[in-house]
Amino acid sequence: MERPEFEITIRKDGKMTVKVKGVKGAKCGQLADMIKEIVGKEDDRQYTSDYYVQEGQVRINAQVKDQRPQG
Repeated sequence: MERPEFEITIRKDGKMTVKVKGVKGAKCGQLADMIKEIVGKEDDRQYTSDYYVQEGQVRINAQVKDQRPQG
């Protein structure tokens, strides 16, 4: 089960940054919309790679190492 976390930063000039962590896909956008409704404004929105992961998809990070014997 996904457990969302919000990282909210408010700068001295009043600009706010919200990062939604722990969820993927459209649900991330829905949670960001919820924060926008509470705060009342949004200057900009940037999506992380997690936003583009569709539900049910698994993201795999793999590294291929050279298996040839040295020498």
